[in-house]
Amino acid sequence: MKKTTWVKNYSNNFYIDKNSKYDSIIESILKDRNLSLDENFNFNPLDFQDMDKAVQRVLKAIEEQEKIYIYGDYDVDGITSVSLLYLAFSELGANVDYYIPLRDDGYGLNKEAIKFLKEDGAKLIISVDCGINSIEEIDLANELNLDFIITDHHEITGILPRALAVINPKRDENKYEFKYLAGVGTAFMLALAIFNKKNNVSALDKYLDIVAIGTVADIVPLISDNRKFVKRGLKTLNNTKWIGLKQLLRKIYPEDYQDRIYSAYDIGYIIAPIFNAAGRLEDAKNAVKLFLEEDAFKCLQMIDELLQNNNERKEIQKKIFEKSVSEVEQKELYNRNLILVANKSFHHGVIGIVASKILDKYYSPTIIMEIKETEGIATASCRSIDGINIVDCLNSVSDILIKYGGHSGAAGFTIAIDNIDEFYDRVDKFIAENFENNIFNKKIQITEILEPYKVSYDFLKQLQVLEPFGSKNHTPVFAFKNCSYSNLRFTRNSTEHIIFDLHKNGYTFKNCIFFNGGDYYDLIVNSKNIDVAFKLKLETFKDRYMYKLQIEDIKNSQENLEFLDEIEKNGKDIKFPIETVAYTRRNDLDSNLSLKFNEYNGIDLIKDRTLVTSLDENLAKFLTDLHKNFSYNFSVKLKEKISKTENINLYLEISKDKDLNSYAIKEAQLFMDIKKHLLGDFNYNSIQKKVLSSFFKNKSKTLVIMEKGRGINTIISTISLYALQKKLKMSINLDLKEADFYIFYNFENLDEIKNLKTDNILVINDKNINLENFIKILDNYEIPQNIKFLSYSDVVNEKKCYHYFLNSYEKKKLIDECNRNIEILATEDIKIHF
Repeated sequence: MKKTTWVKNYSNNFYIDKNSKYDSIIESILKDRNLSLDENFNFNPLDFQDMDKAVQRVLKAIEEQEKIYIYGDYDVDGITSVSLLYLAFSELGANVDYYIPLRDDGYGLNKEAIKFLKEDGAKLIISVDCGINSIEEIDLANELNLDFIITDHHEITGILPRALAVINPKRDENKYEFKYLAGVGTAFMLALAIFNKKNNVSALDKYLDIVAIGTVADIVPLISDNRKFVKRGLKTLNNTKWIGLKQLLRKIYPEDYQDRIYSAYDIGYIIAPIFNAAGRLEDAKNAVKLFLEEDAFKCLQMIDELLQNNNERKEIQKKIFEKSVSEVEQKELYNRNLILVANKSFHHGVIGIVASKILDKYYSPTIIMEIKETEGIATASCRSIDGINIVDCLNSVSDILIKYGGHSGAAGFTIAIDNIDEFYDRVDKFIAENFENNIFNKKIQITEILEPYKVSYDFLKQLQVLEPFGSKNHTPVFAFKNCSYSNLRFTRNSTEHIIFDLHKNGYTFKNCIFFNGGDYYDLIVNSKNIDVAFKLKLETFKDRYMYKLQIEDIKNSQENLEFLDEIEKNGKDIKFPIETVAYTRRNDLDSNLSLKFNEYNGIDLIKDRTLVTSLDENLAKFLTDLHKNFSYNFSVKLKEKISKTENINLYLEISKDKDLNSYAIKEAQLFMDIKKHLLGDFNYNSIQKKVLSSFFKNKSKTLVIMEKGRGINTIISTISLYALQKKLKMSINLDLKEADFYIFYNFENLDEIKNLKTDNILVINDKNINLENFIKILDNYEIPQNIKFLSYSDVVNEKKCYHYFLNSYEKKKLIDECNRNIEILATEDIKIHF
């Protein structure tokens, strides 16, 4: 079981922006991560140093039909980069070919390959996803009179190679500021610059699915331009132009490959590994051929081979992982600062994946090596934890490395077998001397401590606006505090994973799964209550949506004291309308639906006084609680009806019912009904009474100067409901030119107000203004001395304090104490009652 520390990666959402279309948590994440919803490509590829030289040379080669070779790496980023430029250049009529070395040849450029390409007639070589540190290889190309353009995204560890052009987002000379493109993103920038010159930029859209696959697979930050590439590329997958890719998607997702909403998860865990398997076990060129092939039958044959490779890869990977774990446990390598396992039986094609899995299990920097005895060397794949840059570690022992490269989280190198022990000791010591021990505690970044009613179809649909998820834009991790559980069990035929049902405040979440959480079984059994950190997933089963909790970590509630309870918002943070889905077999539904609270604390969907179906149990509990605590009533609208195999899905929109059901004949009773509808058991405050009396009783033009938080919306809603009951027209800030009542709120053009020929005018302003012939009311109120004000950050530590999110019963109780001169704690929200 890993040592973990929960880190609050959020600020409490106390302010509810009623004008926003998203939940306050979603808004907060968008802001905190600086995520833009803009998908437009508003960058200039010529802002890369050397891009202009590269474009001119490529166009010359195309025009003169010189042979161009695309030289790529054997991972998915390299495969997609090669495919992208080959297809794009072919579209422009280039004489183009490609080369990808075998994994046995080692990463990056090699001299023998460059000689071979020269002999094969190459005039221009363009590297993709490699080459940035290939000094000697580029020198050889220059000697052979071969022009070379490098496009790469890896770290620059020394001087630049003397290539014709070196395009790398990490170059300090760039005007282009985003430094974290994948290799395929960098290659796309070259294609974009060339197609710009040809005035044919729109033709590049069809390549974005290829860019998305490579970008996600290389685990670069999914922010800024990477986010744009992937977001647009995922949409392109549904109608991909590449026959091989289309056939692969049809094979993987036979039921919905054309209608599916593809995600970064689909690429990272399902699609990319299939391409990756070719480069890991055989020849990465086989994966490139799938992108290029136009014969559907040949594509199917290729796909079968790739899938077979992938299955073989999984078996080999499993065996190496088990051997590695066995050695780590026997030698207690988890007590060192670095885990290093080397074996001559390991396959170099999968050691990177194994390193990732070992890191995940032990949360320690990990290096897995394949020993090549006949050559006297070992090739290694490295993976590192947050805060430890593995390239810095390699730099510290560069004198005993044959070659190396990579970035902070992943790298590779080659070393003489005789130097492995020295390497291990020196890097282990380097980490010990440069990093604190607590860096080995895995930090679980908690985005928000949720209340259970948040977990709904509506919230999970809104979460999709944050996608694509990946590095630097991780899937949000939420938490529940003080939960009970039931039905704890291991998954079938395995003790690696556990499943249980979770219970919190009357809500139940079934079949919560904790992958690789078998070690936590005893902790859970010995805990009265548990805190859970989890990711949310919206899944479908038998054509029904299911919201699932995928557990990330569990702690004993009594021991997780650094995470104090949060303010319960009681549903006051939910923005209506909310969306949900109900299921039926009736096909005669169109409109005129209603909701009815039933005797089992559920909610029924009704059509013409007959039961259609019932709402989801958790949603029904939430709406019932709002009805009990705040006197909310609800209306429902059918937005869409879709027939599925198993049932008919009813996509519903549930709103707070703002309609007033009053049968009052007398004015006084009507106002009582309006007050009850708006305020429940509370009364209008002092300023509200004065304004409504002036407007309705005295029928005077009224100007009120009042601050926000004193009940402005209640005044406006009172007049609005009265107008509706009397079938009168009401205008707010002149949205209607002719009306019975006019209300102006912070309206700037006072002359338009003065020109109105009626006394039924209410002007509300938070600044002290004057209007001739208006009754002016100033909001003068006194705060009782027995109230001690707190900020919301202080409320967290207080069990008894008035604040906006309290239910009506608790608010009324505290106000009664205040009126009896008992000292109470409160936020500024209490001012609405005086």
